Amino acid sequence: MYCNSCGKGIAEDARFCTYCGVVVGTAPRAKQLIRPRSNRKIAGVCAGFGEYLDLDVALVRILWVFVTFMAGVFPGVIAYVLAWIIVPEESAVRPVVAAGQPVTS
Repeated sequence: MYCNSCGKGIAEDARFCTYCGVVVGTAPRAKQLIRPRSNRKIAGVCAGFGEYLDLDVALVRILWVFVTFMAGVFPGVIAYVLAWIIVPEESAVRPVVAAGQPVTS
């Protein structure tokens, strides 16, 4: 990989150029448990857990239903509702409007 500022070769996983000190990579984001706005069935709780744990969302839903019926329906439903309340929802992303364009929302 090469630095965009000075053009010298640097390590592939470098975040800073060792020659000029310019930031070349983006800082890694910490994983965050959120309820996504897409891929929901009820409230997005299973979709959020699936994305957080890097599992297929369908598998998480099947496991949630299975564990809910094995432990008794009431605790599983209460756990889902609590997760619905506690886990934050993904923020709404608004499109950037070019200068001079009308805003439609």
